[in-house]
Amino acid sequence: MLKKRIEILEGANIISKEVADYSKAVIDLLAKKGEFSQEKLEMFTTHLAMATQRVCMSYEVDILDENIWEEVRTSEHYETAKLLYAEMIQLAPCEYPEAESKFLIMHICNIYQD
Repeated sequence: MLKKRIEILEGANIISKEVADYSKAVIDLLAKKGEFSQEKLEMFTTHLAMATQRVCMSYEVDILDENIWEEVRTSEHYETAKLLYAEMIQLAPCEYPEAESKFLIMHICNIYQD
């Protein structure tokens, strides 16, 4: 189901093949990490694909509010999220700026929450 969403985005020329392949690789990585809410995974993988496409095209990235980032940093899932993020960026087709990294880590924390 998740990969189908990515294929739809690629088929509609919203994301490139390179971004689609990366997103699918992250989906496979997530599958090895455990069971997560389907709804949260859908939100995360869609954000990942769109964010990666924006970054690869050098579009401007929004800045995460500092109060929200502080909540993320104090989350019980923050360290786990950082580890998963580190694995993900090794596969990434482009380098994420700090602002986008924070958004992705926030979304990863969210998928780990019950």
